[in-house]
Amino acid sequence: MAGYGVATWAGLGEAFTVGELLALATEAAGGQHHHLVAVQMPVSLVMMTPIARALHGRGPLPAAADVGLRVMASAPAAPR
Repeated sequence: MAGYGVATWAGLGEAFTVGELLALATEAAGGQHHHLVAVQMPVSLVMMTPIARALHGRGPLPAAADVGLRVMASAPAAPR
């Protein structure tokens, strides 16, 4: 399956939600299938907020999984 992803340091959860990102992708695709398949965000043992929120079913990690987006971690060893 061909597609594209979006990488952000602080966008998901601070600037926009996964739902808003999907709406923008659909709008950019002219209302057709958007081909957005993945998001990348900082997730690590140093940056625990996304993990802690996901454990309670909140935040961008479960939101992305709920709509079938692949999630990739950036900065897994330490923050920038």
